Amino acid sequence: MSVKRLVLDVLVPLEPDALTFATRISEIENIDGIAISVLEQDEQTKTVVMTIEGEAVPYQAVREAVRELGGSVHSVDEIIVGARMVEPRLVRPER
Repeated sequence: MSVKRLVLDVLVPLEPDALTFATRISEIENIDGIAISVLEQDEQTKTVVMTIEGEAVPYQAVREAVRELGGSVHSVDEIIVGARMVEPRLVRPER
């Protein structure tokens, strides 16, 4: 089965900027689009969420591109795998 959506929590340096990260990752084969949202920023780094979609998102290639640009993947926060996109639903227990 192929990965349709991958949401990553990533620590990135201030340079290169988010546009460079997005452009580089969008060039990876089988990636149709990427969105980057900045969660936090300090003097040297930013914590961002990368949402990456495609027909078969290659996780290892994405992780390697992030590393080459000076970033590091902290966690995989969402993954959708299969023949179609399934939107996640958070179910909270009743109290």
